[in-house]
Amino acid sequence: MTRLGLGACGLALGLAGWLGCSSNETVGLGTGGNGTGASGNSGGHGGQTTSSSTTSSQTGGSGGTTTSSQPGGAGGAGGSTTSSQTGGSGGSGNVGTGGSGGDPGETDADADGWTPNQGDCCDTPNLCSAPALVNPGAYEYPGNLVDDDCDPATSDLVAPADCSPAPLSPPTTSDALIQAMDLCQTTTENPPLAQKKWGVISTALTLADESTTLPANDNVQAGVLAQYGSDAQQGKPRRGPTMASLSSGTARAPGDAGYVHPQNGSQAGQTGNFNGNTQVSAPASFLGPNGGKFPSPANCPACNGAACTQAYDSVSLRARIRVPTNAKSFSYAVKFYSAEFPEYLCQAYNDFFVTLLTSSWLPDPNANPPELPLPADGNIAIDALGGQLSVNNGFFQVCFPPLGSPPGTCPSGTLELVGTGMGGWGNNLTDGGGTEWLTNTAPVVPGETMEIEFMIWDAGDHNVDSLVLLDRFRWSVDASPVGLSK
Repeated sequence: MTRLGLGACGLALGLAGWLGCSSNETVGLGTGGNGTGASGNSGGHGGQTTSSSTTSSQTGGSGGTTTSSQPGGAGGAGGSTTSSQTGGSGGSGNVGTGGSGGDPGETDADADGWTPNQGDCCDTPNLCSAPALVNPGAYEYPGNLVDDDCDPATSDLVAPADCSPAPLSPPTTSDALIQAMDLCQTTTENPPLAQKKWGVISTALTLADESTTLPANDNVQAGVLAQYGSDAQQGKPRRGPTMASLSSGTARAPGDAGYVHPQNGSQAGQTGNFNGNTQVSAPASFLGPNGGKFPSPANCPACNGAACTQAYDSVSLRARIRVPTNAKSFSYAVKFYSAEFPEYLCQAYNDFFVTLLTSSWLPDPNANPPELPLPADGNIAIDALGGQLSVNNGFFQVCFPPLGSPPGTCPSGTLELVGTGMGGWGNNLTDGGGTEWLTNTAPVVPGETMEIEFMIWDAGDHNVDSLVLLDRFRWSVDASPVGLSK
């Protein structure tokens, strides 16, 4: 709301003077109220502006006059600005015995949105080498000997404390899963500027349609895990004591409560295939750019029929996050397993894991080398050829080579499958497979609010399940392209 700080806003009689009105927008007409009494009156403050125009910096109000022998009141402070322009000038004392002039307005010299009075501890180059990257909205970049977030309590040398909840502690909430991925800092949607820090604004756990809340009895499809499988190195979290897991079956390992084997076995008593009894449409934003159906590799049969839009036994973890003002990209660790290998290689129906990013980032037309835009379907969990994370992905290398496969198939062997249940029943490690730990990266706009969704589902029917591990979410001050890498 714009306020007009006119002299008529207040007339005070007695021993105390009257403080003139303040103007908070570009119409800064703040003139101090005239007082009658033993002391002078302070002038009103000049209007504050967020415009780059020099005419928007308002002049402070005049100092109050006095009818006694006391001096006039001080002039009001000049308006501050969040652009590179100077603030308004301070008001002058009125004629008579004369008030003192007001202070000049405060400027946001580095144009990062914060002035020193609003918490910016480095507004000019003489205080740090990159002032625009240092403010309360930044994240503490470790080891650069700079107080990036202007918070002395945040260590530059010691990693933030872990916030991960205990493993397998039902009910599994969306907040617990995000914390297990090492995203610990939270914030609100519209905080005051001084508290406008980066962090997780909200989380949700839904089906793939992005609106249906995951039924409580299906929480077994999500889990906070301390270990997956028997491999002492590859089966443990990448950072901290736990990691998040999502599954189109059960996000559990053999021996965990609620575990269901990801597929049926050939022997008596070997019954698996978790059935969550959920069937919804996959997100329209993902299907549309792929011709209205699930994508298939170019050398595999295209998906046809009504089931090519339906997500069975799906689970989606969504987070709305304010990006740090000094972050240009992010990354997280991901490891994918599927019992569909090798029977369902290059089939019309394949389980999918996707990571859908909503961001305002656009490629720089002057970048060298050229930058590619974000994928049209929003999925950033893709290999170098744009392949989705399924059994057909180029990183699916933890497996036993099927009969007749070309040399070099499954170069990572089968040890990482031991104890996961994804390597077939018993000691049979020829059925099922996965990827090694991968890093998924994507660019973002510093300071924006982004949304990210981690989503997995069965395609075609409820049978034969897949699972994904998620951990070690991190920000970076450097730009990164979209995609998966080892």
